[in-house]
Amino acid sequence: MKQVIVTGANGFIGSSLIKVLVKKDIKVIAIDLSFVTLRLPENNLITKIESDINIKLCEKIPIGEYDAFYHLAWKGVNGIEKTDPIIQLANIQMTIDCAIICKQINCKKLLCAGTIAEQATFSLPLLERTSSSMMYGVAKHCGHLFLESYCKNIGLPFVWMQFSNIYGIGNKTGNLVSYVLNEILYGKVATFGPAEQPYDFIYIDDLVEAVFRIGVTNNRHDMYYIGSGSPRLLKEYLWRIGEITGLSDKIKIGLRPDDGIKYSFEMFNVIPLCEDIGEYVSTTFDDGIAKTLKWTKSLS
Repeated sequence: MKQVIVTGANGFIGSSLIKVLVKKDIKVIAIDLSFVTLRLPENNLITKIESDINIKLCEKIPIGEYDAFYHLAWKGVNGIEKTDPIIQLANIQMTIDCAIICKQINCKKLLCAGTIAEQATFSLPLLERTSSSMMYGVAKHCGHLFLESYCKNIGLPFVWMQFSNIYGIGNKTGNLVSYVLNEILYGKVATFGPAEQPYDFIYIDDLVEAVFRIGVTNNRHDMYYIGSGSPRLLKEYLWRIGEITGLSDKIKIGLRPDDGIKYSFEMFNVIPLCEDIGEYVSTTFDDGIAKTLKWTKSLS
């Protein structure tokens, strides 16, 4: 790869990916709503564009040959916006707009960020009420289906990358590891349901290594799950965080009711990905938590 486009460029995942790309001497068109709080390094390989993502974005992208378009931007990944159907529907439109842009500029491949939360949608028929994050998973799942249908219709190569639960230095999204560490380090209690379901976590460096390799690989599949390759029961992960931090008493399992969402170990299968890009995980859960813990403490 010589030149790529990255949306959500100033976010946790986008900025981490771009740092890897520029180390490999790859030019990046970095697109985000704002770069006021800058996560990116100063580098002449990076061209920053502050913009919404719609089909008019095509006019702002410099003319050139692009090997990959990494679409990582997604509004409403936490907080009340995560449950807002209007915001989530706009995200689906934004994903299709990226495909339109890709086709117009003759970009070779579109790669989009999905989430393991998509798998929760298969539990919908079993639920009387949904959790706050269900709308997000539903939107991602629908976005995947819309994109697959559209890209196959217009002949655009694409890959849907279904991300596991991501953690690591720089993560302020409030996802599970971030939530646990921020609660227990500041004297609060992190509470959970039974935590009996299979779960998986991946350290940010390993995730972006996989994302980079998917971009440079001749993909045999148009969807990959990206995780650690070693899923466990959620309660086992939580116990280990408690042991590493020395704050096991601040993690309370079983205080909340079961949310009714069912996961299976088969959902966390990385074999197709490893067959195409090789082994990409180099950070153990213990090492990743230790690094994240040190960084989180440094913020206080």
